[in-house]
Amino acid sequence: MTDNPEQTQVPGNAEAAMNEVLAAEQAATRAIGACEQEARASLHETAQRARRIAERTDERIAIIHQRTRQQLKNHLQNAEHAARTAERTLAREDPRMAVVSTVVNDLAARLTGGDSSETTQAD
Repeated sequence: MTDNPEQTQVPGNAEAAMNEVLAAEQAATRAIGACEQEARASLHETAQRARRIAERTDERIAIIHQRTRQQLKNHLQNAEHAARTAERTLAREDPRMAVVSTVVNDLAARLTGGDSSETTQAD
């Protein structure tokens, strides 16, 4: 059996094939390691971008809240001012308010023991 030249070459070919398989396995292991490292780096970068987006979103929300509070405050001030103005206008234009004012002044004068004419003149 050793006379056959093909049989003597087989072990050499098998050894070469095994070496090729081992080299390919090592290359694959290195490639897997490189892919894992690249994936970790990509994941880290993505997490950082997500944090930056969340921070900017929080800042924008805070600004929107601040502006909304200020607008609400302005609207309330304007509404209160308009209400006071309307009350004054109504008091000047409604003749019944003069009667109410006189009655209130007279009552205040009687309760305090003062002269109702003093209270009326003070207005």
